[in-house]
Amino acid sequence: MSNRLVCICNMVSEQEIINELKKGALDTSDIQYATRAGTSCGKCLMTIDQIVEEYHASQPQDSQGRLNL
Repeated sequence: MSNRLVCICNMVSEQEIINELKKGALDTSDIQYATRAGTSCGKCLMTIDQIVEEYHASQPQDSQGRLNL
């Protein structure tokens, strides 16, 4: 994790995005709503998508949420 600036237009750092993910944000739309990152020029949307994907991939999977077929 770093404190790099992800969204220059709205001054949103990677740490702010991670904080929103920890609070329960599930996707880029949630991040946009909470921080306004990616809502101006949109150049950072791919970076936000990547941060969201990497965050969720690093979290333990909830075995209760899966069906055992």
